[in-house]
Amino acid sequence: MASLRSPVVLFVGFLVFVTVPLVAMWVAVGDLALLARLAGFVLYFLVAHVVLPAWVYLDARSAGDDYAVAWTVVSFLVPLVGALVYLLLVRGRRDATSSG
Repeated sequence: MASLRSPVVLFVGFLVFVTVPLVAMWVAVGDLALLARLAGFVLYFLVAHVVLPAWVYLDARSAGDDYAVAWTVVSFLVPLVGALVYLLLVRGRRDATSSG
């Protein structure tokens, strides 16, 4: 069972805290284009600022990289590009040295 300080519980609480007013605003305005933009932003935020940095961190930690936190910060602050740079530079180099 997750405690109240679990990162997942905190993230879900934050997501509810942020999205409930936005959905209420959408209902008040009643515009479907606004809902599509909101859904697109939420999807972008989850992928670019949560999933990719989490993947970078977990991958770097599992490889024993000393700069795991730094790569995570880079992939969070420069979304998509930071994870791509990590993938090409660090992981590509690691895969090349382990296979050859």
